[in-house]
Amino acid sequence: MKLFIKYSLFFLLVALFFSCDKDDFPVPPASVVPKFTFTVDNDGIAPATVTFTNNSIIPAEAGTAQYTWNFGDNTTSNEVNPVHLYQESGIYEVKLVVVTSGNGLIKQTSQTIVIKDPNASGIPIYFTDGTLVFSGLINDVAPVFEQIPISNIQGSYGMCIDTLHNKLYISDVDAGQIIQADLDGKNQKIWRSGLDSPNGMCIDYQSNKMYWDNSSGIQRTDLNSDQVDLYEDFVTGQSNDPDGVALDPVTRSLFWINYDGGVWTKGLDGGAEKEIIPDAEGGSIIVVGNRIFFDYYNGSGDIHLKSADFYGGNVATLTTGITRVVYGLNYEPTTGMIYFGDRNLGAIKRCNPDGSGLETFYQASGASPKGIVFGKKKG
Repeated sequence: MKLFIKYSLFFLLVALFFSCDKDDFPVPPASVVPKFTFTVDNDGIAPATVTFTNNSIIPAEAGTAQYTWNFGDNTTSNEVNPVHLYQESGIYEVKLVVVTSGNGLIKQTSQTIVIKDPNASGIPIYFTDGTLVFSGLINDVAPVFEQIPISNIQGSYGMCIDTLHNKLYISDVDAGQIIQADLDGKNQKIWRSGLDSPNGMCIDYQSNKMYWDNSSGIQRTDLNSDQVDLYEDFVTGQSNDPDGVALDPVTRSLFWINYDGGVWTKGLDGGAEKEIIPDAEGGSIIVVGNRIFFDYYNGSGDIHLKSADFYGGNVATLTTGITRVVYGLNYEPTTGMIYFGDRNLGAIKRCNPDGSGLETFYQASGASPKGIVFGKKKG
């Protein structure tokens, strides 16, 4: 009897399913997805024309779509793929609103467009967030960063700038290579490949060589050579994973810091390497005047920024409480300030070499500033 009832209920449900009108069991239409891409002419310098390409997904069940664009400068358009001229420099939030006829859905998306001032002056500053490279200016107004067209970076922690030849170098630790590009991101190429976890880089203009770290030492090469496999070992046998390198052109000394402990030095012309601060664990080191500056792992969420003389003595603390190991640390001589990335906060901070005047220079949600470098002053 139970078996009979079971099968009776089953066939009753099947009959109800196939006998019901389609409208009795409405199936939600596929999602309406508003999205767009854009290109900017004149290298993004005002006046600049922006061409928008509407890539919105409108399923058949949603009916026809009406598009409303707000260009962020008090002008709008109902074209599908509009072209818009920005006469003035600025940061514009462009919104695309999609309204569909079949179900009355209203959805929107937005993107930010930066139109640059042709007369802007300041000190160029660059950083990488790991896969992208951004540039901006240091001047009297709030910094605005824009992405420059360097692509296919797998995982970068370090950058270096050649101000004599106007070239950027980006170390891609995940790809085992160093990328070279012009300062505007153009003419990108793989400059060195087959490397072992490169991070920090520095240039010795006197010998025309670049130095970088690997997982167990330091390597170097001729700066002007484009041979991707041309490089040599300069330091070997480091067991604590070197992560940052810097040099002093006056004393002809190279310095590096190990992720798992130790600040070391070696003469650029050779000789034995020497550990000068055994307990320092960090990711970045620079030379300013006759002192080294480096990050120091004190505990999770509490990284210190310290300085010392070239012998590892007279250690001073600039600031504490940095959220993660620092991979963006540099000195800008015109402002006379130390800049460093506080990655968990998405911030670039700066202070005087004695730690005074600490302030947040730039902060953005989702940013992870690494590899901070500076160009020559514009204007």
